[in-house]
Amino acid sequence: METCGKMVPILAILAALAVTAGAAAVDLPKPRGQQVHLFEATVRVPDRGADDLEEYNYRLLATVLGSFEAARSVMYETELGIFSAFLTNNQARRLSKVPGVLSVKRREDPALPETDGHL
Repeated sequence: METCGKMVPILAILAALAVTAGAAAVDLPKPRGQQVHLFEATVRVPDRGADDLEEYNYRLLATVLGSFEAARSVMYETELGIFSAFLTNNQARRLSKVPGVLSVKRREDPALPETDGHL
């Protein structure tokens, strides 16, 4: 019985570590039943210097996702006037209504090879 008494604190620590590791593995909560796709947003280029453009794109996306960090975690590419991010259809629709966003359209999965329609 003395061995069981010593194992209880060890098991509690292991359980706490497992819960912490599981929480850290979750990037973003994905709305239930919604798939994530790659979308490209065309945005109005701000009058500020070029060094602020990437941050500007993150801020636009953060208005939909709730935080700058969430926007950074789903961003795929960013350049002058355009950025791509992995979003649900609902998030893309909401992004299209953000002031400064000119258009949002779905792109092909970047993991798939580009073809001209022929194999």
